Amino acid sequence: MGNPPGRVEKIMSLSLREFHRSLKTLNPGATPDEIQRHVVISSGGGEVHIIYEALEKVSLGGLLALPRARVTLSFEALNETERRAFLARFEKAFQRGGG
Repeated sequence: MGNPPGRVEKIMSLSLREFHRSLKTLNPGATPDEIQRHVVISSGGGEVHIIYEALEKVSLGGLLALPRARVTLSFEALNETERRAFLARFEKAFQRGGG
């Protein structure tokens, strides 16, 4: 695995409501309001800025439309070990059920 960069961008099937719910799993002290799309979380020796940007829904077979979002994580003053640890926590908090 390469070094986690200072910025990670993910395209996710995620509504704003699901984003907020997963943020509370990631950081139980987070209290985003219903429209908040930019959250700052203290971590290690710095902070992580997480930005949610809604994208056009993706349609599957015309019957099912899934939400899509670009989620950007920007790491400020975190070393490589801290970035890796935060990314692992993020992945676990935002993972969805399935097989």
